Amino acid sequence: MNLKHTSLSASIALMFAVVAAPSQAQSAKDFADMRAEIKRLGDELKELKQAKAAAPAAAPAPAPAISNAELAERVEQVELRVKDAVVGGDIPNSSRLPGSDTSVRLYGFAELNMVKEFKGDNANNDYSTFAPYAPLNDSAEGRRKGGNYLHARTSRFGIEASTPTQYGPLSVKIEGDFNNDPRTGNAAVYGDIKNIYTQQATNSYNFRLRHAYGQFGGLLVGQTWSTFMDVDNSPETVDFNGTIGGTFIRQPMVRYTYPTKDYGSFTVAAENASSYVLEDGAATPKGFAKVPDVVARWDKGFGWGAVSVRAVTTEHRLDDGADVNLSKRGYGFAASSLYKTFGSDFLTVGVTGGSGIGRYFNYIEGALYDAANKRILTEKALGLVLGYQHKPSDTLRFNGSVGYQRNYDNAYTDYARANGLDSGQYAVNSKVWQAHLGFIWNPVKGVDFGAEYILGRRKTLAGEEGDLSRVNLSAKYNFN
Repeated sequence: MNLKHTSLSASIALMFAVVAAPSQAQSAKDFADMRAEIKRLGDELKELKQAKAAAPAAAPAPAPAISNAELAERVEQVELRVKDAVVGGDIPNSSRLPGSDTSVRLYGFAELNMVKEFKGDNANNDYSTFAPYAPLNDSAEGRRKGGNYLHARTSRFGIEASTPTQYGPLSVKIEGDFNNDPRTGNAAVYGDIKNIYTQQATNSYNFRLRHAYGQFGGLLVGQTWSTFMDVDNSPETVDFNGTIGGTFIRQPMVRYTYPTKDYGSFTVAAENASSYVLEDGAATPKGFAKVPDVVARWDKGFGWGAVSVRAVTTEHRLDDGADVNLSKRGYGFAASSLYKTFGSDFLTVGVTGGSGIGRYFNYIEGALYDAANKRILTEKALGLVLGYQHKPSDTLRFNGSVGYQRNYDNAYTDYARANGLDSGQYAVNSKVWQAHLGFIWNPVKGVDFGAEYILGRRKTLAGEEGDLSRVNLSAKYNFN
């Protein structure tokens, strides 16, 4: 029995050491070892209790190394520790809440970006590239060059949770960053006297919601990437906005996905209708949508890669409650694919187009109101995206991508030319292209260093051109 006591004491000491250690990320092996030790200790306690209960009364013996009272107290403590021990969760890099079946994962990163402008002034490009509004070459902003600035506004954090149910896991995700309106705290961009003090003293930015949704089975409710956007098969860039010519949008929605074994996944979604109509070419858009936007999608994976096909319809409506009550529907389509080439390398291709899809295209306005003829005019555009990733090792990846978009002549462009919207900084563009070339180095787990050169050009309907040329350096420290 003394041997039992010695073994039990050693087990208790080991268990205290494990569960009392500071909370930290642990590997799957750590969790497996902890579970094994918990099981072994539980079996030993059970065996000891059974042996004590079955033992006949005997003559008094020398006092045990551990008294019954002390043993009972330690057994109770160990049982509580076992119950509340932190164990690995059901989702990667997660742990279960004590006394619960819910798995929780905290993740995020602190990121610093340094931008160096070689051509054009960042008053229009801001913290990331935006070729559709690049400064025109003959403007004051276009003649300025060499500007640089640093920011950490894209740093983010989030939380994921998963709870098992009899019908499958119930998942929740909430994520945000500080990449808020650039007018907040970025005096280098807008120069407001209040923001000058903010940047010089604290450089503060407000927290911004990115994702907030729950998912149960195939049903997703909340805010996340639009169903019209293919996140998985898009090129990777150091620049936050990424390559133009595709879709970059998050919004609230109700989405349902029906997966099949042989025919891929079929998805339909009702998404936020943020009708966007420029009234008489005014800078302030107006809109009044009565029904949500509808997106349909099909995805399928193959041994060689993946394919995604999508369609969207959106309502453009003006309703002033008096004389104007007009509506016109916009339609768009998109298709993208990832093709595995050599080793871990892959090629991505995407095409997006339509009439009146506006914010689903990065970036066009989408619709104008022709007051003289009381009609809504929609913009017709097409975009192409091509990307390639070369991964020579597990710690280094090189990325190259190019995006192109163009507007097609129709009643929208005719109205723009007739009303002076074809020239100037905020003119309607006829063509835009943008290229990215860079690398991301991951020397140790959780650390990414990136460098990227970006070149772009826009051409307005009047033939004016604006060029951008910049380098973006980044350092990202992750936790999860």
